[in-house]
Amino acid sequence: MNLSIVVPIYNVESYLEACLSSIEPILSNENVELILVNDGSKDGSEDICYKYIDKISNNKQQTTNNKQQTTNNKQQTTNNKQQTTNNKHRTPNIKYIYQDNQGLSEARNTGIKNSNGKYIVFIDSDDFINCQVLLDFLSKDDIDMPDVFFLNAVKYDKGSVSYFGEDYQPEKILNQSKVEVLKGLCRFRKFPGSAWNKIIKRELIIREKLFFEKGIYSEDIEWSMRLFNAATTFSYLDGCYYYYRQGRKDSITGTVSEKSIKSLLYILEKNAEMEFNRDISSYLYSFLSYEYLVLLFIMTSKNIGCDADIKRRAYHLRFMLLKSNKLIYKLIFPIITLFGVDITGRILKAIRGNV
Repeated sequence: MNLSIVVPIYNVESYLEACLSSIEPILSNENVELILVNDGSKDGSEDICYKYIDKISNNKQQTTNNKQQTTNNKQQTTNNKQQTTNNKHRTPNIKYIYQDNQGLSEARNTGIKNSNGKYIVFIDSDDFINCQVLLDFLSKDDIDMPDVFFLNAVKYDKGSVSYFGEDYQPEKILNQSKVEVLKGLCRFRKFPGSAWNKIIKRELIIREKLFFEKGIYSEDIEWSMRLFNAATTFSYLDGCYYYYRQGRKDSITGTVSEKSIKSLLYILEKNAEMEFNRDISSYLYSFLSYEYLVLLFIMTSKNIGCDADIKRRAYHLRFMLLKSNKLIYKLIFPIITLFGVDITGRILKAIRGNV
């Protein structure tokens, strides 16, 4: 098995079919497995998964029987809190796993633990992909395969696509050292910290314990920082691969809340205490500095009242700006020192897009 595709699912019945349909062309390849992790959905997502498995397996009766067994196992899990591994619904290269709702991080972790591929790729169930990019990946020689492949993504909104802020240049990734790769990534307007725009070697994830932290928002950022610190070799796959859906009213990433602010603050504080290798430290601090400015920006949201402790902690983290390799970040340090996080956040909001 060369590739495991992990799709966490939670109440996405309006988008799930499009997601699964985009993956379908690759499932005829025996070196691919699809792991669907239903994180306690209460809408029609489960039925969509079953219908999809019926379609792929061409054995509807067998799948219907297995569905009934899985439904019984699901009820038993709800009542008795049995392990998730007792609730699998399988076809030759599709695993369906139901678990009580534990959040995106644990759904992905379940997928990792049940994967068999040499590489893992994550797809959020409200988005969809260009499957040809993964087919190109599977055609590559197994010799000297890197830890991480970077993938291109675009924003998708009602049929139109727009630039995502990440402009990978193959010459700055292919056959380059880790230092040169991270240096190149620092050119981006935004931190490439999503889990779904990378294919990652499973051995690296297991060895370095690169599981997603439970109970926080922005878990991709926390995970990506550990990934960049641990990985040593990188590559790139050309082509527009990932379509990141915009405009979902119930999307966590599109909503500012007290938990999203506290989660990002926690991630920054956690990474501020880490010991990075000297040769990559300034680049990793550039990634953190970008997210730090995002924090100051969202702290100005009208519907959120940040207390004095949050402001104090955010003010203390300004030192990260001086450790980055970007002059513009270093220039913001004295502004925060003089005017504080409130005024600086409002300034950032006024010049949004220029930092």
